[in-house]
Amino acid sequence: MSLPTPSGVFPLVFPLSFPLEPRLGRGRPLEHTRGFASPLTRIVLSSEGQTTTLLESMSGESLRLRCLAQLRVTARETGEGVAALLRTPEDTGVLVRHTATTRTCGEPLSVNHVVARLDLEPAIEHCLTSTSVPLGRALTEAGTGHRRTLLETGRRPWGQGGDNRPACFKTYLVWHRDLPLVLINELFNPSYVPAG
Repeated sequence: MSLPTPSGVFPLVFPLSFPLEPRLGRGRPLEHTRGFASPLTRIVLSSEGQTTTLLESMSGESLRLRCLAQLRVTARETGEGVAALLRTPEDTGVLVRHTATTRTCGEPLSVNHVVARLDLEPAIEHCLTSTSVPLGRALTEAGTGHRRTLLETGRRPWGQGGDNRPACFKTYLVWHRDLPLVLINELFNPSYVPAG
């Protein structure tokens, strides 16, 4: 199931469910980054820090968050395996977001598909739903301790604005204390993060 794209924004072409392939867990995700020729790509894909900071360093400018769609659904509706990764019952409500990290001119450097639990820490819900501050930055500014666990890296079509060149992606969990808070799949613009 695809989410409707608000008018005036480039279309999102990847499905609501995450591309968690059967190979997940069969090998270390960092080993998958070795197949990318660009050292920059390997750094972006293997980093368990804030991706926005890396993209800002690459672009030389402060990046913006563009919220493309945001809705609440049950964990069951987000795709097979997502509820288990988030350690939440399938009938629990979760937040689903599609966002883009863009340059000042509006060009996207990455598009993000996010599924977040809202039941762990009500005080940080504003971080999860912000339409102007990137998630990692919002959590850091709120003083919330979080870490990331890389789950998968790979390639799939960029698919933005009719551009179907291969693009690289990474899927990772952001934790709140000892519980998974957010599942993120981030797809990178191949003009900036080569997928070769």
